[in-house]
Amino acid sequence: MIPALIAAGAPGFALELDKSPSQAQRPLTAAPLVPSAPGSDPLPALFPEDAPPNDLGDVAPVEPPVTLAALVAAQPMPAAPDDVLRCLASAIFHEAKGESMTGQLAVANVILNRAQSGRFPASVCGVVAQRGQFSFVRRGVIPTPAAHHASYRTAMAIAQIALGKAWTDPVAGAMFFHAAHVSPKWGKRRVATIGHHIFYR
Repeated sequence: MIPALIAAGAPGFALELDKSPSQAQRPLTAAPLVPSAPGSDPLPALFPEDAPPNDLGDVAPVEPPVTLAALVAAQPMPAAPDDVLRCLASAIFHEAKGESMTGQLAVANVILNRAQSGRFPASVCGVVAQRGQFSFVRRGVIPTPAAHHASYRTAMAIAQIALGKAWTDPVAGAMFFHAAHVSPKWGKRRVATIGHHIFYR
């Protein structure tokens, strides 16, 4: 007996060639027909009657995911920032301008976490100006970078995002950080390393 061979026909169909002619030539069963208007050709039913195809015009467009970079780009540069925004943006600039946006946001959140903790001064400017905490502060004076500096504009945007809580705190409530190249014996719980900074609670 000759082995059964499969001959490809229309996509999704095949005929076994070793069957008898009556079997091989049996007509295929047609798909159910959708009722049609008089004079029109009937079409196969592609969808169940109780689930018609959706109108593509009703499909909502897919919004692209929001990124921190997009959020930063969307922040306006205020012409006259208030003291809170200025102090926070200055600290971000001086402490983390070479870090990623996430790293800069982490530094901003450390300052905000301190101001809300009850263990440090209760204002953002008070935290930044606290003696012995930030090396860029001299005699309690917080220097303000030039407004046209690109890194300061980014720091200002990060400060607005942090103050508005528009992005999740990337350091989970940390209140301390130091450069990765130093190893202070703090005995604090380490919560994150972002770029060149290590953060602690």
